[in-house]
Amino acid sequence: MKKLIPLLLSLILASCSFSSDEEVHEKGVYPMMVLREAKYTLGQSGENPIFIESAEMAVYEDSRATVKEITFISYGDDGEAALEGKADSGEIDTDKKTMNLSGNVSLRRSEGNMEIEADTLYFDSAEDIIEAGGRVYVSSDDGVFTGTGFRGDLREDAYSFTSIEKGEFTI
Repeated sequence: MKKLIPLLLSLILASCSFSSDEEVHEKGVYPMMVLREAKYTLGQSGENPIFIESAEMAVYEDSRATVKEITFISYGDDGEAALEGKADSGEIDTDKKTMNLSGNVSLRRSEGNMEIEADTLYFDSAEDIIEAGGRVYVSSDDGVFTGTGFRGDLREDAYSFTSIEKGEFTI
């Protein structure tokens, strides 16, 4: 009898289950398509769109695309390159026409001979706004600056840093 009680108790406990009847599914966010050696135009006719090339582009339903090894260029009304750049990776909002770039970011604007190098850079192509956090190097016809917290308004030619580590104006 002493051996029967532990045996019955173990059978009862072994047959118990504490799971619900509903199936549990993890919800994932997956791209609609992944393109290799992709070319994409950010903008519409009547604008000066940005032509993007990337080694890989993943396109999602929510007007978002992620890119790897991106290069891009935009032409002015005269047909010459107005803005060009590159980065290791990025995320593009195709509705808002913005790009969040990261990793060895470089951006060159022909007007004013401006070059920007940063670890990360946000570019709003609809509003012509550039923001770069972290350490940023900027050179132009006006001088050379190294600092943090860069913000640039390309329409107004207004530029600022949160702090400047080093800089010199060319007069």
